[in-house]
Amino acid sequence: MRRWYFYLAIVIGVLVVAFGVWHAVQERARQRREVEYQSTLRSYSEALKTGMSRKQVEEYLSAKKLPFGQLCCVSVKEFSRGVHDNAYDDLVKIGQEDAPWFCSENNVYIALQFLGSQKDSLPGAEPSDRLKDVTIYHKLDGCL
Repeated sequence: MRRWYFYLAIVIGVLVVAFGVWHAVQERARQRREVEYQSTLRSYSEALKTGMSRKQVEEYLSAKKLPFGQLCCVSVKEFSRGVHDNAYDDLVKIGQEDAPWFCSENNVYIALQFLGSQKDSLPGAEPSDRLKDVTIYHKLDGCL
């Protein structure tokens, strides 16, 4: 009987070590991906300056053959008189992370956040919208 406990302890020990190694490898891979995301963010931030019009930004993306989508309200936007948060943001997919069990995708985007100038209107994408910020945006899709 004692021998059985000894073998069980060895198996459990091996499993714990294997899990620790697996976790360390996963964490290192996540850190490498994050460095790549930050590098990509830096390149977009250098090319696209705050205050540029949506038209200029989207012409840049088209010239680089970068597909993009639009989404309302990537982040809560603060606004002042004459500047409104009713503009869609442009998203350029740059990666994908492991999704939690309750979602099918965990996509990583460069979010090009815009401020609109139309007061009291529905969210939209106007050529005159101005680039407010360039950030990394994680979006879960296909969730329960």
